[in-house]
Amino acid sequence: MSEENTPLVASSSPMNAHISRKDTVSKYCIATGIILFVSLVGSVLVRLPFNMFTLHPLLMSLFIVFITEGIVLLQPTRTPQEKKKGLKLHAMIQTVAYIASIFGFIYIFRNKVLSNKAHFESAHGKMGLFVFISLFIQLLFGITIGYVPQLFGSVTKAKKLWKYHRIMGYVLITLIWTTAQLGVRAEYMYNNLYSPHLIWLHWVAVILIFGGIISRTRVNKWKSPSIQ
Repeated sequence: MSEENTPLVASSSPMNAHISRKDTVSKYCIATGIILFVSLVGSVLVRLPFNMFTLHPLLMSLFIVFITEGIVLLQPTRTPQEKKKGLKLHAMIQTVAYIASIFGFIYIFRNKVLSNKAHFESAHGKMGLFVFISLFIQLLFGITIGYVPQLFGSVTKAKKLWKYHRIMGYVLITLIWTTAQLGVRAEYMYNNLYSPHLIWLHWVAVILIFGGIISRTRVNKWKSPSIQ
């Protein structure tokens, strides 16, 4: 259904009620997964002396929480008012998330310099660098589409590109959580878990989060993108 034919007030039909309940359950699954992930990382950080290294997982955890929440709040938006509000919150949250990642990157880079260690040798480091650069491009792409659509010729042309920003967002969130899973399995983090057996809970967190995100995804809406 085109956006012009979508009512401002959602129908209270049984189908819409079912979708609404499913979205609510999915939202709580995502929240539970995030809380579980943060708790597991936090349980390691409280066992470590506070130093430059610990600032990296701390800031990156904040980054992951914000970047995930920034996607979830746009899943789904039904009315033009919701889309407009969601877009503003999305832009703000993703910007804050990227700022957190910048400082997280700086601290781990500085820590390796002071420790005289090589950079970007592990899969976690290499993927992290790739994600960091890709997110910068994604951030600029989203801001220009949403707030400076004239750069693409017109608002209509900018709207046609929105679905690519959305698709790339889902690709990046997958890469971000993959990078995070590599990070929590790094020797320093893994060895300081309260119990090595707790590592499987990270998989539970990922399943809850992506199960919720996938459930709330409306692929059919990608055919008629909107940046209202």
